[in-house]
Formats: sequence, C-alpha cells, structure tokens
Amino acid sequence: MPVAPARADRQADRVEASVLHAVRGVLGRRLSGPRALPWAVLAGAAVLAAVDPAATGTLAPWPFVVALAIFGMPHGAADWEVSARLAGRHGFVRRCVGFVPYMALMLACTAALVLAPGPTAVAFLGLTVVHFGMEDADSLHAAHEGRVSRWSLAVGRGLLLVCGVFAAHPDEAWAPFAEIGKALAPWSAVRWTIDPPAMRGAALLGCSAGVALSLLGAGSRAFHGQRREAMLDIAEGALVAFVALQADPLFAIGTYFIGVHAFRHCRRMANMPTIIEPPPAPPGFARRLVRVHVLGLPLAMPTALCLAGICVLLGGFDVRTIAVASIGFYIVSTLPHHLLGLALPVEHVPHGYQSSAAACAAPCNAATILAPGD
Repeated sequence: MPVAPARADRQADRVEASVLHAVRGVLGRRLSGPRALPWAVLAGAAVLAAVDPAATGTLAPWPFVVALAIFGMPHGAADWEVSARLAGRHGFVRRCVGFVPYMALMLACTAALVLAPGPTAVAFLGLTVVHFGMEDADSLHAAHEGRVSRWSLAVGRGLLLVCGVFAAHPDEAWAPFAEIGKALAPWSAVRWTIDPPAMRGAALLGCSAGVALSLLGAGSRAFHGQRREAMLDIAEGALVAFVALQADPLFAIGTYFIGVHAFRHCRRMANMPTIIEPPPAPPGFARRLVRVHVLGLPLAMPTALCLAGICVLLGGFDVRTIAVASIGFYIVSTLPHHLLGLALPVEHVPHGYQSSAAACAAPCNAATILAPGD
C-alpha cells in the first residue's frame, strides 16, 4: 500500500509551502521596508551619474514630473485628510475651518516669495535640509538612540543633499529659483541673485558639516548597539552625497524627493491606521500605499490649477517648466506641510501595520496648531 509515500509527499508539500511562505514574508517585509526602494533609486541614479552624467541633465525634470502622480505631490496633498483625521474633524465645513491655518501659512509664504524671492528661496532650502532629513531620521528610527542620533542624521543627511548640489553645480542648482523669482516677482526690487563662488564656498562648508554630523549620528547609533544601522546610515549617506555631487542638480534633488523622501513619508502614513482609516485598511502594503494616494485626491484639482497658473507665469508647459513650477509650489507649501508632519506619530511598525492604540500612544510634537481640535 502506498500510504507512507503519500504521507511523505504531503509532508514535503507542507514543508515546501512553509518555506515559500517564509521566503515571501521576508522578501515582502524587506521590500516594504524603509531602505529597499530608496536604495534602489539612489543606486540607479548613482550608476547613471557615474556612467553618463550628461544623461542626468537630459532626464533632470522627469523625477519632479513623475512625482506629481506618484509619492511626491500625493504625500503633500494628503494633508487635507491628515489634518482632519488627526483633529477628529468631520464634515466639509469643519474641515475647511480647521484647514485655515494651513492655508494662511501658504499665503504668507506666497507673499514672501513675491516680495523677496531670493531670501525666501534660501529660507526654503534651509527648511528642505531639515524637512528631508527629519523624514529620514524618523523612518529609520534614529530617535530610538536619542536626540544626538536623530538630529545628527537629520541635519547631516539634508546638508549632504542640498549643499552637495550647490557645491558641485551652484549656477545650475540656483537656476530654477532664478526662473521662479523672475516669473513671480519681475517688479521686485528685492530680487536677489546668488554669487556662485560665494555660494560654492558656503555649500562646501555645509557639506563638511554634513559629513561630520552623519559620522556623529552613526557613531551615536553604534554606541547604543545599533552597529548595523549605523553602517547602513553611512552607506546611504555616501550614496546621497555621490548623486548630489555627480548628477545634474535638478535630477539629484528630484530623484531623492520621489524615491527617498516622499516614499518614506507615504510609507509611514500607510502604517498609521489613524491616517488611512476609516474605512478599514487593506492588509497589503502596496494597497495601503494606494490608499495614501487616494487621500490626496481632494486637493489634486486645486493643486493642478495652481501649477497651471505658475506654468503660465513661467511661459509654457514643457517638461522643465512643469518641474520648475512644482518647485515653486513646494516653496509656498513646504512650511505648513512640515509643521503638520510634526504632529504625526513618530513611532510606527517598520515592517507591518500598527494598531490604532499604538498610533495614538505615540507622542505628537508641537505643530498641532495645524490640526486643532474642535
């Protein structure tokens, strides 16, 4: 009787199924983690920049254009829902009233850009250093090892990127901001143009500070027992610096924006039931990412109208103009977006889906003025 072989076959099938399930689980967790996609994007950009730097100039606007639909613009457009859900506001009127502080800050930034485009652009670059870096630090859990680890990684990473592009290509890096200033404030007596040698000198100092802070943050994480994370932070920082120094500035910033910063922000929200529920969130990570994009749809049309208006002022609708217009929009929207982001729970499960209780228990920072309770 072939009973024993049949039983053995069933056992073998169960073992094979268990192994495949475990492999899929490990790959799924790794691929949905905070480093896999960003490293793939950075590595691809680094290879292209090393092999054919001129190609990064040809492709320079495309990361910003693609980001209008994937990760980039959606992660900011979701702020309408994020603000309402953090404050527990329901109903269109209450949501509109609660969103007034956010819009007021956008209007203030718009006024600053029109009246003093140069200084406003420099302030925006400084905010970008902190905004990009803080998302990296929070997504990579640097706060677990204390403030030194978190803030060294945050500021160091932002300096490597922003100062890197200005140290290597100051004229090209400033060009989009010069176009925005000329288009939005042609009458402004305060319009300001950078002095490239001076900008390069300041950027080189910023790069040096970025390297020092990155090493300090990695050392702090290693001191607290996170040696593997410390080494990964150093490797990632090296990738960021190489792309910033070697690639076209617009390509370097745009690639980092869509593939690292915006993805990590979307990923963090996808793991927060307080943000993506109700309705009950789907179990798959990819489907939760789609849910985050859906949250941004209510602001998609107003944002598109704003971008169209900026494109008209810039003089066209070609790919580069759309990319520059999106940068102009980010200049006026990043400050309220950043402050609202401070109210998001810092803690989240890196490879899964946290409970609502855990999300609510995580500490919120000081920017709750943008998500006030009713």
